Amino acid sequence: MAGDGAAFLTPGLDGLVAQDYVDFEVVVSDQSDNDAIETLCASYADRLQITHVYFRDGPRQGSANCNNAFRQARGDILKVLFQDDFLCDPTALTQLARAFDQPGVQWALMGSAVTRDLKTLENPMVPQYTSRTRYGFNTISSPSVLAFEAGHDVWFDENLIWLMDADMFYSCYLAFGEPAILPDTMVANRIHAGQVQRNMDRSVCRQEVLYVARKQGLIRAPGDLRAFLWQYIKHVGR
Repeated sequence: MAGDGAAFLTPGLDGLVAQDYVDFEVVVSDQSDNDAIETLCASYADRLQITHVYFRDGPRQGSANCNNAFRQARGDILKVLFQDDFLCDPTALTQLARAFDQPGVQWALMGSAVTRDLKTLENPMVPQYTSRTRYGFNTISSPSVLAFEAGHDVWFDENLIWLMDADMFYSCYLAFGEPAILPDTMVANRIHAGQVQRNMDRSVCRQEVLYVARKQGLIRAPGDLRAFLWQYIKHVGR
């Protein structure tokens, strides 16, 4: 976050403090070069069960950093929350816990919206999983809407940047079947100039579309070939 990590993380921690569900831990995997994040986490120690871990020697990308956080977590459910996003509904974790209490539920997706000012929520989105999601047709939203049962061999693919979330959603589908959908808007995705999705080179996107097709099989469901070709051709260029 170009040195602004603590400022970006603060709304996320505030959103967790506001939750009416309290039986959870927070794991912050930190790749920053200073101690600002560590100091911030310490300031929340009286309000959150929070664990700060450095991951400075790991690959500098979201997939590897998330996986490191997963390895540190002790809970039964793993909930992703990216540094620039936050929970905007104080009942979000309560609703999530209730969803996982239902028979057969092993992963869940939460409703989301985007925000530019941390207050106004725009473009609410109810997640919907489809096979085309794995090629970057995003009908789900950011990784921050995802939660899944711990104890399974399910990880972000560290070879991916642009499609890391799309591939992860597909991995969860293969491991667990259909997700539970929590339609209420619970996650706020912040719009800002430093977002990964805004700064991806077309050649990287094209390479990742090919990688996903080779890894998972080009066609898994009707419409997959069309989705692959659309994304591949779209990103032909520089």
